[in-house]
Amino acid sequence: MTRHLLAGWGGAAPSAATVVRAGGRRHVEQVVEDAATSGAQLLARGLGRSYGDAAQCAGGTVLDCTALDGVDLDPASGVVRAGAGVSIASLLARCLPHGWCVDVMPGTAQVTIGGAIAADVHGKNHHVDGAFSQSLRSVELVGARGTHRVGPGAGELPELFWATVGGMGLTGVVTEAVLQLRKVETSFVEVETERAGDLDACMTLLLEHAT
Repeated sequence: MTRHLLAGWGGAAPSAATVVRAGGRRHVEQVVEDAATSGAQLLARGLGRSYGDAAQCAGGTVLDCTALDGVDLDPASGVVRAGAGVSIASLLARCLPHGWCVDVMPGTAQVTIGGAIAADVHGKNHHVDGAFSQSLRSVELVGARGTHRVGPGAGELPELFWATVGGMGLTGVVTEAVLQLRKVETSFVEVETERAGDLDACMTLLLEHAT
């Protein structure tokens, strides 16, 4: 437990917080319980790729979740159980050789699964495939009232699930998630280029390829 000056990816408005490195789910549960008992401010942090101060918690405690890095892939179905501290880059390194890829890719692969859930990140396919939450089957969440496995379906605490997705870590600490990956033939992308003569032609092309 040490005190560090933390900042987001943009480097603006750094602030000091006590940083605790998560050592597993039981350790996370203990840290959350201690914070709830003492009334201390607590926030989870991954790789710090938020542009703002989303994972800084000035004057409080920041739980570094990058050690929660387990990956368990079913190569037949593409369902993967991943720790909240696993980066998308690390997940791809494990899953692409088996022909599976994340359904939504943000602007950088150096984002943790927990961070992707907290911000419900999106990629360039947002208008077609939605945000990161669309591929989530369930999330393990440690909060002041205990640990819950939440999901979008009935009987899976869907209200808590949707409050957690895009909730910026305010409902508790995500420790792992189960995702459905997309089947791919290769890690390369085939690109077709079309040139537009002016802005009107460009807008027409965008509308034609919107779906």
